[in-house]
Amino acid sequence: MPGAYDARVMGLSCWLRIVTRLFPLMALPWLGGCGETDALGLVEVVHGDRSGEWVDPLPVDRGLATVWIFVTVDCPISNAYAPEIRDIGARCRDLGVAMFLVHVDPGVTADGARAHARAYGLEGPVILDGSHRLVGRAGATVTPEAAVFDGAGRLRYLGRIDDRTPALGARRAEASRRELRAAIEALATGEGEVPGRAPAIGCLIEELGR
Repeated sequence: MPGAYDARVMGLSCWLRIVTRLFPLMALPWLGGCGETDALGLVEVVHGDRSGEWVDPLPVDRGLATVWIFVTVDCPISNAYAPEIRDIGARCRDLGVAMFLVHVDPGVTADGARAHARAYGLEGPVILDGSHRLVGRAGATVTPEAAVFDGAGRLRYLGRIDDRTPALGARRAEASRRELRAAIEALATGEGEVPGRAPAIGCLIEELGR
C-alpha cells in the first residue's frame, strides 16, 4: 500500500475535500488532510486499537492536536518515562487528542515494537519511522522527545516530556515543569500558553547512513 498508492490515496482525498467544501452536505469524516500532511504519506499502526491500519500520522482538521513521542526500544531514558507516557496517553484520549508513539530505530520490527509496548504497558497506537520521515518533519534529535501539532498541522511544541531528566545520568524524583502536558492542555482546552520549545535530554537519534 505505501509508495505510489499512498500518493494516489492522498491525492484523491485532497480532491474530495475541495468537492465537499463546495457541497457541505457531502462532507465525509474520513477525508485525509491536504497540504503539509501529503508529504508524509500514510503510516501503519503496529500496536494498539488500530493495529494493522494505515493512517494519516498528522490528521489535519480531524482533532484539536496531534502528539508524537519519539522512542527506541533500548533507550533507558525513554523507557523510564513509560509511566508518564501512559498517563499522558490516557489524558489525550479524554481530551480527544491523537497521540502516537513513534519508533525511530530502522532495525526495529513490528513484532519488536509490539513487544516493547506490551512490556511497558503502552496502550496507544505505535508506528515505525525507520525512514525518519516523521523525525524530519518534527525536527526531533533524541529519544524521548515530543512534538505537538495543532489542528491545522502546525508544529506548536517540540522538546522534552518534562524536566525530570535535567542532564544525562541525572534524574529528579519529581518534575517541576511538565511542558508536554502544558502544550496538550493549552491546545485542547484553549486555556494557557503553549510552551513552544524545551531542550530534550536523551538518546541521540542517529542520522540514516551513519
